[in-house]
Amino acid sequence: MWKVQLFKLNFDELETKAVCDVLNSGWLTMGERTINFESAFSAYLGADAKSVAVSNGTAALHLALLALDVGKDDEVIIPALTFVADANSVKMVGGKPVLADCKSLFDWNVSAESIAKRITSKTKAVIVVHYAGFPCDMPSIRALCLRHNLKLIEDVAHAPGASIAGQSCGTWGDVSCYSFFSNKNLSIGEGGMVVTKDEQLYQRLRYLRSHGMTSLTLDRHKGRVITYDVVAPGLNYRMDEMRAAIGLVQLQKLPSGNNRRLT
Repeated sequence: MWKVQLFKLNFDELETKAVCDVLNSGWLTMGERTINFESAFSAYLGADAKSVAVSNGTAALHLALLALDVGKDDEVIIPALTFVADANSVKMVGGKPVLADCKSLFDWNVSAESIAKRITSKTKAVIVVHYAGFPCDMPSIRALCLRHNLKLIEDVAHAPGASIAGQSCGTWGDVSCYSFFSNKNLSIGEGGMVVTKDEQLYQRLRYLRSHGMTSLTLDRHKGRVITYDVVAPGLNYRMDEMRAAIGLVQLQKLPSGNNRRLT
């Protein structure tokens, strides 16, 4: 038995009730609670964020790269210090991960200076990770990406609720990716969110998440539509209602949880 556990969930009767309410409702797949979770998460981030709930953080990274048209032989600069999902996602779309170094022994985030040294004619995008919840130097990194016409993806798995220069992490890049794995600040077991401020990217992410279909099962169940079109190749990266219900409770607890981590 570990004397110091990896992570202790801050669950109580609220999460239990949220899941029981879903089970009693008889609707388990992506539905109203997922939509409410997306809306609440967008409001929490501000800055006109548009959120798409997905099955996990790796799915969010994969969808981000697909939506930004990163593909065969494209180079994507990623932090050398990160979880393997960043590199794996780049490889999954046929790209080449290129490692950039952290700023110093005392700042473990990837630096704009290191990113700049690794930009080539094949570089298509940059992924940054707000390591351990500490924001990267987003003003400098965003300016660098704009100068070189590079897409910017934020991996915010460690940093929901963090901000820099008065702006939420996850609202600086073209697309941002969140993980709600068991040991994260906002924990639902498995799950994630992919976020953008661009309306066209938002619609593309929604299609990619669910088979390229133009309507949800919920829409047909509610009688809002009677059929659907498939407008693009897509995947099944949907979130279910149990996780969305837990996520709504956890989102309310996130500010106090983050404050505890500061003390």
